[in-house]
Amino acid sequence: MSNYNDVSFDELRFVAMKNGETLTLNPLSFKLLQTLAKANGDVVSIKSLLDTIWHEKIVSPETLKQRVFVLRKALDESSINGLEVQAVRGEGYRLLIENLNEMHQGKSRVQEPKKKIFSTQNQFKYGRYVASFCFAFVVIAITIFALSPQQGDKVNANNRIALWSNVLPAHMADSAKQVYSTWDHMLTQTSKTSSLQLVMSNQRHELSTPIQARKDRLALISYFEVIESNNDTTITLKIVEPTTATILRSNMFSLESDPVFTDTLESQLNGIKSLVSSNKLYLNKQQKDYANDPIWAELRALANSS
Repeated sequence: MSNYNDVSFDELRFVAMKNGETLTLNPLSFKLLQTLAKANGDVVSIKSLLDTIWHEKIVSPETLKQRVFVLRKALDESSINGLEVQAVRGEGYRLLIENLNEMHQGKSRVQEPKKKIFSTQNQFKYGRYVASFCFAFVVIAITIFALSPQQGDKVNANNRIALWSNVLPAHMADSAKQVYSTWDHMLTQTSKTSSLQLVMSNQRHELSTPIQARKDRLALISYFEVIESNNDTTITLKIVEPTTATILRSNMFSLESDPVFTDTLESQLNGIKSLVSSNKLYLNKQQKDYANDPIWAELRALANSS
């Protein structure tokens, strides 16, 4: 049994004691703490610590740094107060002993529990843990709020309609461009007088774009497809459920043989209104994954209701 500056060391059991509190350590951590305590608060060089603790074994300063980390953790988690292992850049380590520091400053010892000394490194570590926890809590709270079925958000997400086309309007033939402009105008006017909201009119070369549709929180896509061949222009209007790219309704007409297209556009618009007002566009995973689910027959019936 040895004693250095009010810290006692039991070499047989590898136990350190201070003010009646005990701490059992592994042999290397015990030897490190004892060596630092012997120095009376002075800095012990890295070389001296390596020689004293590991004797003739060849170990790197990084090994010592890891051992210091283990010792600090053991001290932080123990009931012993007033011991701190401090690193001195470019020199080594020293042990700060609370009672020893008080004597050096001419202060009397106070026999009462003292707050545990935390190193700057540990303060930073605990602060980082607290900040990480707070950030994770905020992210989880925001995610839960965003995913919760709130009626206000539900209405906004369920009336957003996009008009996509396979050809840019500027590149369409005049007859097709006239139909496109009429259809775009009808959707725009309807969005001003009803709950329907036209959010974009863009060219899309491919109809199957569920990722983009989910990103834009679309309820439906009106897909305007133009096919020109010889002297005829054929237009196909489709109502598409965006998260699965499922076609709920499709109308095709030729501008040469059927120049009066307004009835078809009106019918398409009524189908879109019926779908939006039905509140049946919120599909669960089973409905999205199974094409034979009854919901698809209901949605197609609504899309073709007029």
